[in-house]
Amino acid sequence: MNKFTRLILNICLFVFQIVPDSVLLVITQTVLKLTGYRKQVINKNFNNTTVNKRHKLEFKTFYQSNIKFIARIIIESLGSISNKQLERITFSDINKLENQCKSSNGLILLASHYGNWELACSMLPRHTDLPVYGVYKPLKNKAADQLMLDKRSKHGLQLIPMKKIGRTILENKNAGISAIYILIADQNPNSKNSIIWTQFLGVKTAFFNGPMKIQKKYKFNVAYMQVEVGDKLFEYNININTNIDPGKDGEQLVASYSQILESQIHEAPQYWLWSHKRWKRTF
Repeated sequence: MNKFTRLILNICLFVFQIVPDSVLLVITQTVLKLTGYRKQVINKNFNNTTVNKRHKLEFKTFYQSNIKFIARIIIESLGSISNKQLERITFSDINKLENQCKSSNGLILLASHYGNWELACSMLPRHTDLPVYGVYKPLKNKAADQLMLDKRSKHGLQLIPMKKIGRTILENKNAGISAIYILIADQNPNSKNSIIWTQFLGVKTAFFNGPMKIQKKYKFNVAYMQVEVGDKLFEYNININTNIDPGKDGEQLVASYSQILESQIHEAPQYWLWSHKRWKRTF
């Protein structure tokens, strides 16, 4: 089954590499709209938050803009990328990031499902000499998991399952290596034992407490990977925001992170991933 899945995925990737991006974008948008991709989930999330009230957006218009961007993420994540397109992905304040990392012998770089987080995370190693680790949850399908690992690590990102992050940090600290650890921190926690609650987009929301625990234990500095979306495919500027306040023992970290992300979402809500069941846990 894994061999068959990998064959199908490789065929899809091949098609994505030979068909022009502009054509793929139109096709992908059309398919998503015709199938009503995650429409009920997006509608529920949209109406559950302050975004709807603040922007007074008609859901039909918002859904179309969000689907348009989801199609863009699919094309950018699965298609090939040229040298010209690579130049459109820029990073700001890399020196600040490196200094923050070295001063605490390691750094937690929080990311979110805003803009194209896949590109932002996988391209960071091209812009720094420091080791960059991406913490991820392995896919159940091993063929699909390996394929995504290959694509994400192509430019130097080292991927580690969440359960191995403690071991990796200790090995690096014992070897005197200052490294950057990327955690995408806005997803719904899997376990009720790993939850911290905070206000987010007007809703009491469950967040994963892993970043707080790591900061408390290792006293790492914390930064946020703030993705700004450009008009063209593959056009992003990733700003390294070091204004996150972890507080004493990390207890303010999640609240500070959620406030920065909330501000970013209110600026341009269509670029956040509204299609996942973010609020399936209730307080």
